[in-house]
Amino acid sequence: MRDAIGGLFSLQIILAFILLVNGYLAYSVNYTRAFRVKNGIVNILEQYEGHTEEAKERIAEYVDNMRYQIPAGMLNYCQLNGAEDNSSCQCFANQGYCIKMTAVSGTDPESDEYRGVYYTVVTYVNIDIPVLNRFINLGNFLQVRGETRAIYTMDPQV
Repeated sequence: MRDAIGGLFSLQIILAFILLVNGYLAYSVNYTRAFRVKNGIVNILEQYEGHTEEAKERIAEYVDNMRYQIPAGMLNYCQLNGAEDNSSCQCFANQGYCIKMTAVSGTDPESDEYRGVYYTVVTYVNIDIPVLNRFINLGNFLQVRGETRAIYTMDPQV
């Protein structure tokens, strides 16, 4: 009887270790995908010099090609950097990312000074385990953030 209990305990330790390793591998694969999508979106924004219509189309195509999806419950808010005013923040829930535009310099529209913006992009790591997600809210832990370089313009609207 003593050997049967020892064998069961060993089996539980092995199963727990297997679950832990598999969970880590699943997280790292999904984190890598979110990181690649974020980098791709940043590159597209820099290539098209802003969040233009062409850039939006290219980003949608890129996200679809990467087969990047997240649970809808993770995009219930759009808070980048803890900002209270999210008027410059746009969330694309069907594609799984948020973009926030921030002004860099030149507040006077009448001046000839260069003005510009940079974009903060947030993607989310998809860990969709129904039982775990019901009890634990992982929130910001599953966000991947990145910023573009400053994009300068003479447009007085920026």
